[in-house]
Amino acid sequence: MRRVIHKWFWIWQLEKEQAWINEMASHGYSLEHAGRLTFEFDETEPGKYIYKEIFLKGWGESAENLKYFKFLEEMGIKVVCYINYPGTCWVYTRALKEEYPDGIELYSDIDSKINYQKVMAGYLIFVIAFTLFAALLNISIVVNYWLMRDNVMILNLICSIVMSALCAATVIATVKTFINIGNLKKERKIHE
Repeated sequence: MRRVIHKWFWIWQLEKEQAWINEMASHGYSLEHAGRLTFEFDETEPGKYIYKEIFLKGWGESAENLKYFKFLEEMGIKVVCYINYPGTCWVYTRALKEEYPDGIELYSDIDSKINYQKVMAGYLIFVIAFTLFAALLNISIVVNYWLMRDNVMILNLICSIVMSALCAATVIATVKTFINIGNLKKERKIHE
């Protein structure tokens, strides 16, 4: 029986989303398709599969990524689905848990982990720029109406508060991402 769940995860919550999908698998639901807010599961044997999500450069249909997907298949890792974003794709993979009891480690080298964090940082910086622009635009509208002694536009005030909060949350996530990049670079130096 197919089960469809609508759930929101922020782009920087990759590990949280992955943990949730693996928890669903432990309860007997295998991920069959994912969209930006939709997850489709089929019933299966509890704990049969383990999941890993990754970001890859380029579209999912690019020759380089298709070659990588074939490589994963040869390793017993199935590409369940992927979601294209500008310049990159979010890939959902799975394997039999008995073949990968310690989990699927696709970013096993430090440079790959650093590249993943850089892709995340790029998206987060874009979100910061967009939300900051929207917040400042709404604040300027509110200030303009207030200076003209007209009615303050409540909707713009609410939008500016929400966008400012979103911008602040994204700044925090971006700082954490850059800290992760710094820690991975330190780890790389230790291993050299």
